[in-house]
Amino acid sequence: MTSVKSLPVYSCGHEHLRDAYDRADDHSQTLSWAATSLPCSECCRASLKNLDLSPQVYVNLQQLSPGMAAFVIEVSEVVQPLDGVLHLTGYSHRAASKDELHPGGDAFDVPGAVWRKEYWFANETEPMHVVALLRHLKQEMRWLETYLPDGELAVHFADFVPPK
Repeated sequence: MTSVKSLPVYSCGHEHLRDAYDRADDHSQTLSWAATSLPCSECCRASLKNLDLSPQVYVNLQQLSPGMAAFVIEVSEVVQPLDGVLHLTGYSHRAASKDELHPGGDAFDVPGAVWRKEYWFANETEPMHVVALLRHLKQEMRWLETYLPDGELAVHFADFVPPK
């Protein structure tokens, strides 16, 4: 765990809570620092609630090429400031995936657009490395759920964005 003298301060003026930061893993702390040019998770969550939006996160495993697979995160119903948070932390705008073998298309499919992030690995990767990658992914979900009005209930593992 990283020890810091000062905590992230967001564009809304709020400082990251010390106890939440201390409980966070290194990956979540890094994500928190990456998003400081935007409002904090509390302000983002309040903004989404005021708009009566409920972004949902879908995490699944996909075959992206003959020798490669990826853990994929897709976030639906995203508006500002959540889109900025996702962009700053490596997500891109794309169409939603259909299933494990049919990843989302380009971002011009507006009705099915999601924010997507992929964690690739070779099919023959040692299982312990895949488990470590999965642990990293779960850490990211714990961080991301703090931005969502429904919190951890908005994170769905082994599921896909429902078709519209």
